[in-house]
Order: sequence, then structure tokens, then C-alpha cells
Amino acid sequence: MLRDCIFCKISNGQEQAYKLFENERVIAILDRFPISPGHTLVITKKHYQDYLSVPDEELYDLSRISRIVGLAVKLGMNADGIRLFTNVGRAASQIIFHVHIHIVPLWEREPNFTWFRKRAEINPNAANYVLNKIKPYLNETLFRF
Repeated sequence: MLRDCIFCKISNGQEQAYKLFENERVIAILDRFPISPGHTLVITKKHYQDYLSVPDEELYDLSRISRIVGLAVKLGMNADGIRLFTNVGRAASQIIFHVHIHIVPLWEREPNFTWFRKRAEINPNAANYVLNKIKPYLNETLFRF
């Protein structure tokens, strides 16, 4: 754990987050500054700088839970698709140097979608609305895999 890492603080309960899922190795939380409604992050509880530094046994859980949460986000948000990605290094736009997978729901009705639009901080009402839409599918999806 790094003392100044926001994701380490979330994983050990020092910082609040809107949690979708948690097990002994990973946590899925709503992004604080979502690209789109339902934008979720899957993070490891242990601190690893980026995807390339995660040991295989941790990577398996990170990948598996990202798939499960990704399906729940797609279904819960009634998205036409999702984008799952991670950034490695400052040149790739990594801002928080603790491995995390982004799950971003997308809709065909947004043909002018841009990754660089202004991102506002999620408010509690919006977060609870999104959590309530996704969680029923997450519970169902966990038993599929």
C-alpha cells in the first residue's frame, strides 16, 4: 500500500467510494469523474503501478471480475457496447499509478461521443441511481462465471 495512493486508501477503507463489488483481491467502484453514466473502475486491493506489473494470480482476478462487472454494467445501463481498457504510463494518459481497468458503457445514439469531453464529479443521487441499475445484474452475473 502506498500512503498517498487514492486507490490504496479506498481499498483499505480510508476513502469513500461507490462500490459495486469487492472480494479479497479487487474492488469495482464507480468512477468519480465518469466519461459516461455507469463508468466503473476495477482496481486491485494490493498496490501495483500498472497492468504490466500485476502478478499472474492477481491478474486473473482482475480480468475475471472486469468481465463480470463489464457485463453487469452493459446490461444495467442498457448500453449498446462497453469499452474495457487500462492505461500504462503517463504517455498513455495514466493519471493514477495504481492498476485499474475502466469499464465505459457506450450507446449508438451518441454518434458524437468524445473521450475528451468535460467530466463532472458524480453526485450521490446519480451514483445511487447507477448503482441501483447495475447491482441486480451484477448479482445475477456473478453466478454465471
